[in-house]
Amino acid sequence: MRKLFLVLATPFLFTACASVQEAENFANCTYALRGVEISDYNVNSLSFNVYVGITNLNRKEAAAIKKFEGEMFMEDVKVSDVSFENVRIEPGATKNQKVYLNIPMEVFSSKLLGLVSMGSATVNYHLTGTAYFETPLGDVPVPVDIGRYGSAN
Repeated sequence: MRKLFLVLATPFLFTACASVQEAENFANCTYALRGVEISDYNVNSLSFNVYVGITNLNRKEAAAIKKFEGEMFMEDVKVSDVSFENVRIEPGATKNQKVYLNIPMEVFSSKLLGLVSMGSATVNYHLTGTAYFETPLGDVPVPVDIGRYGSAN
């Protein structure tokens, strides 16, 4: 009985291992915060375009990010939630995903507001969250933690 079970379970185990490897291939990406630029401002809010660079390191399979959910920080102050959906990155390619953020003025401290309004290269940006990749096994969550600190990065 035990041998029969092993014979029947072996193909399932090989399939499961192959599927796990396939899921890892889909989620083999690196991330970089490419830039943040002011797009609009008024007395109530500042609007920014944030560019997240996503590089698919897999040379054979495209990466399909079903959704990304995260938070944007400036000078260690949370300024906004960040999300985007349905991004496809071809094998070996990089995509700069543009995210639009509208941030109320009450979020900013006077120091941060001064740095941002002057276009300072020393404003620290940080983005943290989770990317969900579509795979044959279902959605695979991958933590993302990227930032830009000072003018050196």
